[in-house]
Amino acid sequence: MKELELLKGQIKKIDDKEFDLEAWKILTINILERIFGKQSSKIEQIKELKYDYSSWAMRETSGTHDSVEKRAKVILESAILEIEQFGLPDKNEQPTDIIAEVLKDELKGSDYKRITAILSEEKGEDEKSKLLFDLLNDIDTETKNQIIFRLMRQI
Repeated sequence: MKELELLKGQIKKIDDKEFDLEAWKILTINILERIFGKQSSKIEQIKELKYDYSSWAMRETSGTHDSVEKRAKVILESAILEIEQFGLPDKNEQPTDIIAEVLKDELKGSDYKRITAILSEEKGEDEKSKLLFDLLNDIDTETKNQIIFRLMRQI
């Protein structure tokens, strides 16, 4: 599987004598985005990797090269293990998950429950559309704008 080979190749690069963390992060993030989607927590973990050159960190060794490189390997090893155990993520589900998350965060609980109830009902599409349209009319403009804004940030 080419995705596994790419991730294993990124792990090998960590041990290179000329390892450049920032360049490595760019390529690794691009690979992870293609495999897991832009919202993957693995991407956030990679973005957070950085060397801390402060004297305190050097004494504690928490910011040394070895610990950053070790964390980088663990992140990619967990991604490899996830793919091996569960297969590649279904990219078709991700937009739906993002939309559901935004709606849960921005709507009142009762409005979110109404939406899920309407969508799960065994009614015709025209009737569902009318019910959803009516529900949208009841939501205040600020909430609608916040939902649209958050969804646009996901693109």
